[in-house]
Amino acid sequence: MKNFILIILGLLFLSFICITNSWGQAGKDEYTFYTSPSKQFLAGNDHVSEGFLAPLNNGKILLLFRLDPGIEGDHVGTNAYIAKITYDPEKDSWSKVETVYNSHQYDDRNIHGGVTKEGKIVAFFRRFDGNQTEGRYFIYSDDHGISWTEPQQSQAWTDPELSNLEGIWSTGQMFYNPDINQYAMVGCRRFITFSQDGSSWESYNQITDNEDFKLTEVAGAWCGDNRIVALIRDDKRSHGHPLVQVESYDNGQSWTEPVATNIPPNLHWGAAPQLIYDQNRDMLIALTSDRYSRPDEQNSLFIYSASPNDIMGSPEGWKLQHELRRPWAGLKQEGLLNQNFYGYPTIAQISEQEYLVVFTERAVLEGTEHANLYYFRFIIQ
Repeated sequence: MKNFILIILGLLFLSFICITNSWGQAGKDEYTFYTSPSKQFLAGNDHVSEGFLAPLNNGKILLLFRLDPGIEGDHVGTNAYIAKITYDPEKDSWSKVETVYNSHQYDDRNIHGGVTKEGKIVAFFRRFDGNQTEGRYFIYSDDHGISWTEPQQSQAWTDPELSNLEGIWSTGQMFYNPDINQYAMVGCRRFITFSQDGSSWESYNQITDNEDFKLTEVAGAWCGDNRIVALIRDDKRSHGHPLVQVESYDNGQSWTEPVATNIPPNLHWGAAPQLIYDQNRDMLIALTSDRYSRPDEQNSLFIYSASPNDIMGSPEGWKLQHELRRPWAGLKQEGLLNQNFYGYPTIAQISEQEYLVVFTERAVLEGTEHANLYYFRFIIQ
């Protein structure tokens, strides 16, 4: 009897150890997102919209964005240029706006990019004449955004007529792949381009030639073990067409076929995906906004997360962490909600626990599109 009791006690102790370990693992893998209210920081007659956030070595964060000046500023024009503004996380304040590049001839738009390990800021954009793309370019800064190169051309993809690559280079940010020691941008709807240091972009691979989806805006991220995942907007603008996902297991050389995700929720239509990989947590963070498939006042910005292992091969495994209803939906100003949500979030890491997100609101006022910039911060614990 004594031996039997000892055996039972031993089994109970082992069960307790297993349960404790299970709890500990669950606690390690589960995170909570705490999100601040959104704040408007650029408003007025200028049309200020989509861009990307570039963390600086001094702890501040540079935002590069499109600015179409004056009340005539609109969603598309020929006066828009690349501007910059700096955010100070400690003071929670923004600097004054400064010009980065102005062609004085084209709409310098669709500004996206990133920062290299050495601190080089690289900005992709295209020059648009109001009807078609004149060319795709990139500029870069080696002094934290103080001075910039003239527009640089890539022999591989700059000229749309010669390259036959439609679209723009990404709505997500440039990312680093340590497995091949290269930087990458996904874009032009179906391609990925590579660079050793951000100063030249001469090689690219096709992601997919699948015609089942109307693929447009895209964001990608390296997520360990030679893997890259990308989220792409399916431009069939109706309910039942969320973002689609493609995956590479050989650093972008070959890709899986596009498969629908669960982003946004309830199969609503999603625009302008954003994707970033938190390597310390082994966590992908995805953002998007919805429009067209529900009333304008219900449009929202969504934050999702997932371990790469949970969504590689399982595109519906994303976990919704936060839904932010568009700010102007809470304002009762007559006529303000006469257009769907612009969205187009961009994200940057402030610290190990905290991130910054910038996005765009819009309405038609006095005959043109009026767009303002908002931001919020969130903490992961």
